[in-house]
Amino acid sequence: MLEGRGDATQLLVIRRAGGAFAGAWTYVMGGVEPGERAPQTALRELAEETGLHADALYLAGAFDVFYDPRRDRIRNVAVFVARVATRNVTVDDAHDAYRWVSFAEAAELLEFPSQRRLLDDVRRDFVERDPSSWRNIAVT
Repeated sequence: MLEGRGDATQLLVIRRAGGAFAGAWTYVMGGVEPGERAPQTALRELAEETGLHADALYLAGAFDVFYDPRRDRIRNVAVFVARVATRNVTVDDAHDAYRWVSFAEAAELLEFPSQRRLLDDVRRDFVERDPSSWRNIAVT
């Protein structure tokens, strides 16, 4: 999730309140529900976890892969980049804090190496230049 443009761009990070990843800072993420497409999941999870609605949604062209100890399986999560015009966040019960941070601050806060590696791609493809048109997903 991005807000602002150029050097003023900030990312939203949220902290897990409980479960296997309690205390971990992460970005908005979640599972696809039956009958749902991945972009719909991204928009739903954004609204559920933060109360925010995307002004634009883009395919990052990457996956976050991690081990889920609660389900004892490897999870592959498609990564999307959302742009929002407001910073008015209301986190859900699964999270206990949020922060708008710079890319450097996000690299310090994010717990998982795969998430930190994505930061360079997001900065290059969505901040330092306009994203390619194929990445744009219509927000309805």
